[in-house]
Amino acid sequence: MILAGGSLIKFRKLLGLAILILALIPLLVLIINVAKYHVDVPFWDQWNFVPLLGKSYEEGVTFQDLWGQHNEHRLLFPRLIMLGLAHASRYNIVWELVVIILLAAGIFVLLWNQFSRTIKALGYFGFPWAVPIFSLLVFSLGQSENWLWGWQIQIFLNVLAAIAGLILLGSGAFRWGKFLGALGFGILATYSFANGLIFWPLGFLALILAPFGRKGQKTLALTAWTAATTAVAISYLCQFRYESPSGKPWTQFLNQPGDYLQYLLKYLGRPVINYEKYALAIGLIGLLLFGAFSFLLFRKKHGETRALLPFFLFGFYSIGCGLLTGIGRVGFGSAQAMSGRYVPFSILIWVSNFAFLFILLQDIRARTRTWLGRILSFAGIGGLSIILVFGIVRTSYRVGYRVFKSYHARMLPARSELSRGEDKQLLVRLYIDADHVRQGIGILKKHNLSVFR
Repeated sequence: MILAGGSLIKFRKLLGLAILILALIPLLVLIINVAKYHVDVPFWDQWNFVPLLGKSYEEGVTFQDLWGQHNEHRLLFPRLIMLGLAHASRYNIVWELVVIILLAAGIFVLLWNQFSRTIKALGYFGFPWAVPIFSLLVFSLGQSENWLWGWQIQIFLNVLAAIAGLILLGSGAFRWGKFLGALGFGILATYSFANGLIFWPLGFLALILAPFGRKGQKTLALTAWTAATTAVAISYLCQFRYESPSGKPWTQFLNQPGDYLQYLLKYLGRPVINYEKYALAIGLIGLLLFGAFSFLLFRKKHGETRALLPFFLFGFYSIGCGLLTGIGRVGFGSAQAMSGRYVPFSILIWVSNFAFLFILLQDIRARTRTWLGRILSFAGIGGLSIILVFGIVRTSYRVGYRVFKSYHARMLPARSELSRGEDKQLLVRLYIDADHVRQGIGILKKHNLSVFR
């Protein structure tokens, strides 16, 4: 028994090491490519940030400067972080990219930890092959603009905060400390990116399903959450400008329900494949899988359902983000859903689906009595998983890699042109309005920032 126990411990250590190595490969590939292909130059919306940065060196910024809208977002916390990084580095974009990778690593660690806790609570064992797939999704090169554009701090900050808050509310018994922590993460998510508004109704759902130890505690918690949700919504919408970036009414999604549905499906399918028609089909498959798993797994015992709740919340967050984004962006056409910038939101439904596939395999192994039934079930689930992983890898390391190289080739000449500011064709690679770039150049020169430091 001692030898058997020692062998088991060694096996578990080796298994943990194997998972760690597999999970680190996508991260290392990402770091290598960001180091090789990044360009230290403000890009696109960052030229709208440059005047705020210049103001911070002169009369100083006000709360309204930080609170003011950017499209439909209130970027309070990302602006604070970007200002701090810009002052510390003389506006070196690399610092922002490092923070983005750290935030992504935090997302992956939270997902891995929650998956480990879930399968442990369910009493399952075996090689946790879903974890390396989480890493493929989180660190995918297919979302290249998120890795090369420092402005995208806002997206990773939102996703990290939302996941942390949903884990606090969705796992274990209710505690007031966890409740307050979730409130804080919800505020961080909401004032980092508009999709954080989806967090609040999901938090309400998590509280409804949570086990409470004391009588009346649930009512008090739901009342407090409702009050907090109302306060956040009122503050967010105070003096809100209802101007869709597409230039079309916010009600456009009601006038084009077919395009709106296509937008959602492409949005959800984008992490797996980057071709529109295929993404539409894959998004539908992902949505159907999530619905089927939700139905099957929620039929489990209450304790088992509770252990799975965080992954249901992650999937619903993906769907909610797709629906909310579609309201403001469907006016551009459903093809806009293929933008890589949304991948950190849409990967969450796939994280949940792969977690559920792993759990389903464990159920089949435990409950299916015939070898033929096991083989057919394993072959079906294994085949589906391999096809999806193949799509993820291809999108990340073939298509994504090409975009990295293309970005580098386009941005280097544009960066060099900043010292002169004359070639309009090069300047519009950095932002749609060359004159706006020239104004930003003046601010950067004045304070010795970015390429002028």
